[in-house]
Amino acid sequence: MQKDRISRREYLLAAGSTSLIGVSGCSSGDDSSAGGGDSDESNTKTENSTMAPSRDQIGETRLSSGETRLTANEVVVTQMLYAIGDLNNTAVKPEDGKQFVLIDVQAKKQTENGTVPKKGDYRLEAESASYSIDKVDVENLNRPVNANIYQVDAGLADSEIGSTTRGWLVFEIPANVSTGTLRVREMQTQDDEPVTWNIQLDSSKTVTFAEEIQFPEEAEVASTVEATVSVTNTGGRTGRYATKVTSDLLPESRVLEYTLEEGETREEKLDLTVDGYHDGSAGLSVGPTNAVTMDIVAPEIELGDTWTGPQGLAYTVSDFELTQSPEFEESNNALEVGDEQQIAVARLTVTNPTANQQDYPERWEEPLRIVVGDQTYKNIGGRSADDLKFTLPVDGDVYPRTLTFFDSDDELSGILPFYLPASVSKNDVKIVLSHNNSGQGVGSEDREARAVWTL
Repeated sequence: MQKDRISRREYLLAAGSTSLIGVSGCSSGDDSSAGGGDSDESNTKTENSTMAPSRDQIGETRLSSGETRLTANEVVVTQMLYAIGDLNNTAVKPEDGKQFVLIDVQAKKQTENGTVPKKGDYRLEAESASYSIDKVDVENLNRPVNANIYQVDAGLADSEIGSTTRGWLVFEIPANVSTGTLRVREMQTQDDEPVTWNIQLDSSKTVTFAEEIQFPEEAEVASTVEATVSVTNTGGRTGRYATKVTSDLLPESRVLEYTLEEGETREEKLDLTVDGYHDGSAGLSVGPTNAVTMDIVAPEIELGDTWTGPQGLAYTVSDFELTQSPEFEESNNALEVGDEQQIAVARLTVTNPTANQQDYPERWEEPLRIVVGDQTYKNIGGRSADDLKFTLPVDGDVYPRTLTFFDSDDELSGILPFYLPASVSKNDVKIVLSHNNSGQGVGSEDREARAVWTL
């Protein structure tokens, strides 16, 4: 699902209460927000803006007049950011027509006169505009690099000699910009030149990922389906892919974390058990933008066949008959049949082939329903059916109204009676298993259809 575009000065990159707010992607003349207050450092077009660089200087080191060694180590261009530990829906995309530029910088203080620049001292200049960082409130990024954000808010003039400060700067600039200059303002080299690096923002520095999800369009209750998530680094350099896979069919989310080289593809297969009807569908999401949906249907089974549910219980429906003159043992009370009614009976047999103790469905839970067209008929679940023993149209005891736990290899079989209109024939009937251990109350009209027996 595509997230709403976030304001360039208010975007959120967060895990819980942690946030990355307001990386500036526009020309800004307010240096106070970047830790400085010189109005002549305006980000609008100026005559002093750096011209397009002729050679990429990333990886080079500059020695300041105060003998601080400054290095711009790497550049990454990307369209997506994640904070460490946050793989849900708060990934940040730049504004339309913009891109994020991440620059790994470090500063080492060589002498007592050296000063480590604050993050607001770094500017990215491109096409007669200057871009600065406003505020970064998280300490780490998770994607497309797994690294620390540059965290110096004030110049470290008092830091120890030999100490090194390193982290990533984040800028948001127009997507069509392909060259720029990283400048440390108010800092000179020992030759009294500005501390700058020419940067090429070409495809060799871009990290992009393409995701493909293979997910069945339809699955039956209690079946197992396979989902495949493929991720390809379609950029021009190595990048880190990190996201979360969630699904109605997963007990907990899965985290995917890869370091992918240019052109490399990784594939993750997930075996998912359809453990319920899930209101007729189940979704699978990969990160904040990709989601697919699968329809869940109740399998249709022939009368007399067995269906095994997700928890391993085996259900069989058999001996379905219709009659207006049922017969019972003389010692039991008979069910009264009205002039416009008939009795339908179906035998439900449940076995527990698993090694675990399990709950069997009880008659009062209405484990079976009869569906005729758009009409649903419940089994006779009250005390009037207790202790009945049919002799016609089938022979056997009524399925118990209440039960206890059943151990491994136990089996229970009994007859479930229904009142149906006298006009209904066998060919009109479908028998639906609806018991699902979900805690729904007696008489619920929208219980999950787990299996359907046809005549």
